[in-house]
Amino acid sequence: MTKKIFLAFTVIMVAISGICIHTIVSRARNELSKLRKIQTQLPDNDNIKTTVTATPSLLPESPAVEPEKKPKTSLTNKQRYYTPITDSGSINILLIGKDPTYSNFDTLIIASIDEENKKVKLIDIPRDIFIDYSSDILKEIKKKAPNFYDEKGSRKINAAHAAGRMIKYAPENPRFEGKPGINFLTDLLYEIFDVEINDYIAVETDGFREIVDYFGGVVIDVPIYMHYEDPAQGLYIHLEPGVQLLDGKKAEGFVRFRQGYNRKGEYFTWSRSDNIYLFLKSFFEQHFTLKNLNKIGKVYEIVKKNTETSVSDISEIYEYAVLAKKIIDEKFSIEHVSIEITGKKTFNGALYELLKTK
Repeated sequence: MTKKIFLAFTVIMVAISGICIHTIVSRARNELSKLRKIQTQLPDNDNIKTTVTATPSLLPESPAVEPEKKPKTSLTNKQRYYTPITDSGSINILLIGKDPTYSNFDTLIIASIDEENKKVKLIDIPRDIFIDYSSDILKEIKKKAPNFYDEKGSRKINAAHAAGRMIKYAPENPRFEGKPGINFLTDLLYEIFDVEINDYIAVETDGFREIVDYFGGVVIDVPIYMHYEDPAQGLYIHLEPGVQLLDGKKAEGFVRFRQGYNRKGEYFTWSRSDNIYLFLKSFFEQHFTLKNLNKIGKVYEIVKKNTETSVSDISEIYEYAVLAKKIIDEKFSIEHVSIEITGKKTFNGALYELLKTK
């Protein structure tokens, strides 16, 4: 949905691209030495052709992206995904799409940045994954949030943050201070997928069309005829197959399309994740340039109204900004990683997806 693509776009164009370069400027006014370093690393408005490359010696002595100490978790009944999904030493950012209607998260994507192998992985975590909570966690939920315990869909991973918030989850080594729900979710991701989350970004849907239009749209090779209408959501999708320029409204329809009708009026379903990846790849290739890094101030103005992020410290912002320059200069590739599901099951009236586990 729009939330998913807007989130992933936020990481590529905001978090990875400096996450608030606008904020860097304002915060760094009284930190001239840091500001000078930043200016030597980022493109200059008057000299876009700069080829300065980031070097480890210019990075802060204590990298802000170092993850918190690994938690000693026992949140599940040894639920472990069958294979690693990130590479050693990668920087992992959790992208969260908030559902404007319900409390559940609509989207969970891990953007994993591997500097050594020069690639960015976009790992789509299915929202309907069944979480096999340990008996201790279930007891806590039942005790502190009995209504949630019996709620339809409460064992899905997209409801994990709500469970953590309701039980006031307080691990020994919290990753994010004052965020029991986010800590619970990220500790689950570590326990199940063995992924250390360095930072997170939570985004509302508003602003997606505006950002796409601001960059002049995106050229997409639409794979099939897409026709779907849902007046209740104000959603009207009408796309012809073939290469075309999509504005914000059409791009929203493209990334949200998962079911509809062909020209014969026959109903069919479609893999929305394929559309999302195609959009991301196309947008990245067409708009993720040194020249467009200079537009980050305007992008930030659009995004900041709809975004919550763990990144705020000047050293963290600085490091992401340097990393953005490196991603562009060294032409990192973007890969789409899907989580394998072995089947489905119904529990307490809700349909769940089952992870392929060890």
